[in-house]
This record gives sequence, structure tokens and C-alpha cells, in this order.
Amino acid sequence: MNSQRSNSGDAVVSGGQGFLPETDPLESFDTAEHNPEVSAYLNQMDELARELPALLDGSELRPAVAALSAPDGVVQSLSPRECRRLCLVSGFLASAYVHDIGNDPVDHIPTGVAVPLYECSQRLDREPMLAYDVLCLHNFRRETEADGLELTNLDTLVDFTTHRDERWFVTVHIAIEAAAGPGLAACRRLHEGVRNDERAVVLDALETIHESVTRQTGIMNRMHEHNDPETFAREFRPYYDGFDGIVYEGVDELDGEPQHHRGGSGAQSLVLPSVDAALGIDHGATGLTSHLDALRTYMPDEHLAVVDSFERGPEVRPYVTQAEGEIQAAYNDCVEAVAEFRTVHFGQTMAYIRRMTGDSAGTGGTDYESFLQTLQSNTEAHTL
Repeated sequence: MNSQRSNSGDAVVSGGQGFLPETDPLESFDTAEHNPEVSAYLNQMDELARELPALLDGSELRPAVAALSAPDGVVQSLSPRECRRLCLVSGFLASAYVHDIGNDPVDHIPTGVAVPLYECSQRLDREPMLAYDVLCLHNFRRETEADGLELTNLDTLVDFTTHRDERWFVTVHIAIEAAAGPGLAACRRLHEGVRNDERAVVLDALETIHESVTRQTGIMNRMHEHNDPETFAREFRPYYDGFDGIVYEGVDELDGEPQHHRGGSGAQSLVLPSVDAALGIDHGATGLTSHLDALRTYMPDEHLAVVDSFERGPEVRPYVTQAEGEIQAAYNDCVEAVAEFRTVHFGQTMAYIRRMTGDSAGTGGTDYESFLQTLQSNTEAHTL
């Protein structure tokens, strides 16, 4: 597999899968590797993940979660992939417990889910929340193992509902992440070409970035095929909301203090921030960049290192300006492709959120209308 290491020394981008894991996520725990107490708990978590939609439909989810008891040291006994899976399952259960549609609000997460969610998140250096990294990047399987990460070959591992709309919504994002892989690898080659003044490398990299972003937009344009806006807004989007004053029971480190976390959001993806950084699309020191910085606390450190390495890379725009001709045209094609992706994304947020709910904020706490419009106009302004 074509992977490239960033200048930071610890950030890897897969040319085939981008920020998706190079080894597909676990579909269940291998309980044979653990002692009986841990195995029993992990089996319970697998069962709850499978039965989550039925438990929510029958108003049985909260009692089932409240009855869970996590063995001491369970997180420490897990492999890295198992830790990711427990983070995924406990994140879904926590959001389902807090946001259980049709039932009264609650102000806590029971110990059996709160402790493993917190401890897994600490081990993975992330926020203890169902953020984009686990909701999408670690929540997929292939329908046919030998085939690629095409949209029609993807399915989810955990869902809140049985609606195809939910699975389609998530797999569209996963397919976009996969389609970003060649473009992200090309961003690295672009910087190498600029450093070494290799114009053929620069041109080829820009053309690959353009193709990748255009493909991502094509996938985004398929969102409406199996995701009805009303089903999205009413049936499963509420589960992506953040936590506002929620106590993580049993987590000694939090000392019973209510916690506040943003919900999972596509704004937490690092694909476009990486491309922005590589191309030199600068959104300026404004309230927008402060908001983007706040979102970064929900993004994996190893992925942030990729963005950081691009931000510290060579200045692409002056090089392209001096090069003129086909290199400048290819650069402008890239900028216009990024702007078009943002235009399509903005249209979808209006169709799926604003028109359905009237909400001005996304699940990640973003004032999405102003946020996305500013990103789009800033991007367009960077054509040469």
C-alpha cells in the first residue's frame, strides 16, 4: 500500500485510503484472547451494538446500559484495534443513552459505558465523545472483502436505526475519505516537487489533487440517493448532538463535574483542511480560524500532524505564480474544485438541516451557514 510519512515523523497518509485505517476496523471482539470476566463484558458490548436499534425502538436501551458493569482494567487489556472498537461501541451507547429520542432527557452516562468510553478515549488521546473519527473513520466494513472502498461496497458496523438512510449518510462520508487518499498523497508530492523545483512532479500532483477532490464532490452529490432529509433530521441526526452538562459516572478523574462536548460532525474531517494547507488556501486569523482550531481538539493527533506538516511546507502559491502556464491552470483547477465541493456541501446542509429543522448550528456546534459560506468564498478568492 502506498503510504507517505509527513515531516513531523509520525503522521502517515495512505495513498489508497487517506485518513481511514490501513487495516479495516474490527467487526466484533475476539473474546478468546481475554479472561472470562472481560470476555463476558465484551460479548455484552457486541450484543448491545447489534441490538441498538431494537433497544431504542423498545425503550429498553437505558435499562440495558444502566445494568452494564465494566471489569477493572478492561481497557488496558485491549489491543489497539479492540480499543478503537470499544471506543466506537461505548460512544454509540453513550449518545443513545443521552439522546434517546422520545424519552425524557438525562444528565449522566452510567458507569458501565462512561468509564470505558473515557479510558479508551484517554488511551487514544481523543475527546470521550462520538466524534467524527469513530463515527465514520472507524465504523465501516466492506460488503466484499476483496473489493475497494467504493460507496456501493461499504456498510457500517454500528447504527442507531435500521434506516438505510443512516447507513448511506455515514458511508458517503467514508467513501469521500477513501477518495481523498490519492489527493492527500499528491499533496505530499506537490510539496516535494516545489522544494526540488521539479515542474513535472508539481503538475502531476496538482492534476491528481484535482481528480481526487472532483471525485469527492461526485460522491457527496449522491447523498440524496438513499438519505431522505426528513428521515435524517428526525430519526437519527439527534443522536449526533453534543453533550451539554453530562456527568460521566464512575470516572474519578472528572470528579463528578458535568462535561460539555461537541457532537460528531463532518467539520471534524481533516481532508479539506489538509488540501487547504497544501495549496496555501489561507482562511486568515479571524473568528473562523478560532472555530477551526476549536474543532481540532476532536481530531486525531496523527491526522493533525499531517495538516501541520503541510502548513509548515514550502509556499506553493508563489511558486505557481512564477511558473504560470499549465501549472497555474492546474492550481486554479484545484482551488475551483475545492470551492465546488464546499458549494455542494453548503447546499446539502441547507436541504438536510436548515429546511428540516430551522437549526442554525450543526451537531458539532458549528454556525454552519456562516461557517461554510465563509470557507467557500475564501477558497474562491485564492484562484490566481
